[in-house]
Amino acid sequence: MSSKEKFLIIAPSWIGDLIISQSLIKYLKKEYLDCQIDIIVRPELVKLAKMMPEVQNIYSLDIEHKELGLIKRHILAKEIKKYSYSTSIILPNSFKSAIIPWLANVPLRVGYNRELRLFLLNKKYSLIKHKDSMVNRYLKLADGSYSDSIRPSLVINRDLADSIGRKYLINNSKKNIVLCPEAEYGSAKRWPTNKWVQLANFYKEKNYNVYLLGKNKNLDIKYNSVLKKDSVISLLGKTSLEEATYLLSLVDLVITNDSGLMHITASVNTNLISIFGSSSPFYTPPLMKDQFGEVVYKALKCSPCFKRECPLQHLNCLNHISAEEILNKSIKYLS
Repeated sequence: MSSKEKFLIIAPSWIGDLIISQSLIKYLKKEYLDCQIDIIVRPELVKLAKMMPEVQNIYSLDIEHKELGLIKRHILAKEIKKYSYSTSIILPNSFKSAIIPWLANVPLRVGYNRELRLFLLNKKYSLIKHKDSMVNRYLKLADGSYSDSIRPSLVINRDLADSIGRKYLINNSKKNIVLCPEAEYGSAKRWPTNKWVQLANFYKEKNYNVYLLGKNKNLDIKYNSVLKKDSVISLLGKTSLEEATYLLSLVDLVITNDSGLMHITASVNTNLISIFGSSSPFYTPPLMKDQFGEVVYKALKCSPCFKRECPLQHLNCLNHISAEEILNKSIKYLS
């Protein structure tokens, strides 16, 4: 590869995976100083991708998760073909994710040999699922490996962040804590509701501001008991992803399940405690500097199972994590 490569990255569909992929993008920029890196993402992730300064152009592909969308892919491939990309790195493992670079005649099409897409790729890697961390799995496609110098780091517009903070009443006269109780993947990644309520009550007793953040406003009903208290504010379903990102950059501490908001928090250098259940902190850890937080994970014999629902129906990997344990771990970030 020459130093003036033009890379087209087919981005992952999940928020957290997109954040992790910034390490690959940074690696390419470091190895090929004059290269151009463009990216294809889902529409709802465009503003997040814009916070990655290494990315020059962003293409939005509006196709549902299970939709093949051949017509839309053909139209975008025709547009992309004009720009003569030299290399495309395809991060998702699906057959359909490799179609656009193939239709656009990108000379080098790199990805993992999955879903019978052998003929769509001309540089193929074998994949043993969960053997490597996700970040190194992505970096392997460029023959790289992870280091702190390529840690994900979204660029925050401080004026916009302050404006969004005022909009959602972030009050710096007290410590501000964000609780993120969601995990879209499934219930086996979600710390139980009663423990979030306990934790919010602990912080309320210490006179901290507590915010619930996520996209599902229907969760409010589960937190009614704690939301009636002063200084506990629900932002569930009230913010855009961009606004949520800016809010996470403003507060003193974020506590999350293994989720997209966990990875965003790590990328904006906010103190973070992340709770892992069925997933593995060795596979998708928050890529943060140690001083900004830690992972809570019980490593039971049955975990990680990587299942959406607990196959043993006890959810001990999360039930064995108490609100008191999280409170005790958080104190050093709030002093």
